[in-house]
Amino acid sequence: MDMRWLEDFLALVEMRNFTRAAEFRNVSQAAFSRRIQSLEHWVGSALIVKGAVPVRLTEAGEQFREDAAASVERLLGARSKIRCNQFELMSQVRIATPNCLARSDFKRVLQMLRGRVKSSFSVIVGNTQDVTARYMAGDADILLCHDNLALPSPVHSDAQERLVVRRDRFMPYAVLNEDKRTTFGFPGNARHPFPLISYSHKAYFMRLFEHVLERAPALPAYKITVQCDMSDVLKEIIMEGHGVGWLPASAVDASAAQVIGPIGGPEWALDVEICAYRPRRDLAPEIEALWDALRQEVGSDR
Repeated sequence: MDMRWLEDFLALVEMRNFTRAAEFRNVSQAAFSRRIQSLEHWVGSALIVKGAVPVRLTEAGEQFREDAAASVERLLGARSKIRCNQFELMSQVRIATPNCLARSDFKRVLQMLRGRVKSSFSVIVGNTQDVTARYMAGDADILLCHDNLALPSPVHSDAQERLVVRRDRFMPYAVLNEDKRTTFGFPGNARHPFPLISYSHKAYFMRLFEHVLERAPALPAYKITVQCDMSDVLKEIIMEGHGVGWLPASAVDASAAQVIGPIGGPEWALDVEICAYRPRRDLAPEIEALWDALRQEVGSDR
């Protein structure tokens, strides 16, 4: 039995969708389905109701879910303890965070903790999907990421403790030059769609963008000119005047704010939160001390 099968199963339980779960686990849907089938063969019973949309568990699946989650937690906890005992490096607190927050709010967290804890840090960065997957796999002790209760992060569950570090806002940006903005014609029409600087389809912020469109009073008309899953890259392209793109306000630093600013009204924006996550179990003393200090600084939202 491969532990990845259990992690795949738990991801599917959380997301209730094979496609999204496969993307989260960073494998093809065909490979993901084979892993679930392999787990069912190993258990000796069907765990998923065939053809159900959204995904539903069989009675055996419901019974197996709790034991699977406990087994993964125990294995990850055992690995963490062994690594802490074997390697001095593992005395560091490992924080996983997307690139955009590594540039902004990781520094805020360090400032909050200055003088309160003596831990050193190892920072894992990447896109939101990758760092979340690494955290769920036990490669990081704490995850710092964006979250929105309407579209919760896959890590948002009873097995995780959650702190809201601060509020953020996801909204469309364009260059401040009014002549250039006029040529964009935001929010566009069928004859003159505005140029959209977009996230890739697998990016978490693409889900937020799609949610904004679902809530909007009317659908915008746009043509995608650039697509990427990194906010920092999109910001640079927006600053060069190539179009309109949605960004979290945390990604727009002081220098960028001199060149770009929000466009459109509040109907195009979405409130989000910057959250810290940790497993809801006993962790190493340095992690517990850091979390307690952070909780005292920002308060808890469980």
